[in-house]
Amino acid sequence: MRLQPTSDLPVPAPDDPQGSADATDVVRPLPCVRTDVELVEGLRAGEPWARAALFDRFAPPVERIIRRLMGCDADVDRADLVHDAFVSALGSMDNLRDGQALLAWMQVIASRTAFRAIRARRAGRWLRFWQPRELPDVAVAGADHEVREAGRRAYAILDRLPAAERVAFGLRYIEGMRLVCVAEACEVSLATIKRRLARARTRFMRMARREAALRHWLEEGGQWPT
Repeated sequence: MRLQPTSDLPVPAPDDPQGSADATDVVRPLPCVRTDVELVEGLRAGEPWARAALFDRFAPPVERIIRRLMGCDADVDRADLVHDAFVSALGSMDNLRDGQALLAWMQVIASRTAFRAIRARRAGRWLRFWQPRELPDVAVAGADHEVREAGRRAYAILDRLPAAERVAFGLRYIEGMRLVCVAEACEVSLATIKRRLARARTRFMRMARREAALRHWLEEGGQWPT
């Protein structure tokens, strides 16, 4: 359910041409756009509108990060991971020092959630002595078979990277985050994230060159952003 914040000021409705009601008796809510700082203050104060507002504002970027980091694995329930991310955010709100950094903080939590899910999934596969041979198609609206196959093979390669490298790679080259934002989301220094991305690129390229579905994209693509 989405909550609609309202103003305390009454807004008269336009005059009723039929004269059936006194226009000044009708009160309509004014939209109220709250800043991230006000939203954080509302969450800490237990305001009833704040939790719904947090989800409304940040569910799209959180879901997008989790979707792009986790890929097309049918075993992953992304809705559950989004829920876990918001539970974690609400439970650790006191750790956020600057309300203006709320978006970056939510990106950190989304990245942490995906990282834990990747590691847990791999641990589960090891315990079951099972590794899926095929991944389902990546859902891309309007994409042709060639694009879907390239996406499927790319995520199959990412699934073989160390979890920390996969998260960094996904944030930088799939989500398209700036380098400094990737470092913040991964909670490491800029120098560390540069080294991590360099290793991830090297591993990815080595495996991708052996994939016919990716060869065209590698040949036509430009330089990796640094």
